[in-house]
Amino acid sequence: MAKSATAVKTEKIKKVSRAVTRLVEPGSQVDCMHCGERVKFQAKMRHQQVICNVYEKGKWVRVEHFHAECYGTAKEPFGAPLD
Repeated sequence: MAKSATAVKTEKIKKVSRAVTRLVEPGSQVDCMHCGERVKFQAKMRHQQVICNVYEKGKWVRVEHFHAECYGTAKEPFGAPLD
């Protein structure tokens, strides 16, 4: 009797640090990793932030937040941010 479904080999995906650009949400309570200032929500301004998931040796260790301008000044330490 033959198998009706083919066996699927799962591949282990190496997890790497990455960055995304997002609007600053109301109630944000984080500080910028570059300048140390609060990443603040302002309704009329609609500021953006860069949020980075940081992995070390393929394991998630932390999240870092940056003002969008500071991330560029810091030379994009976790690569170009995705939208």
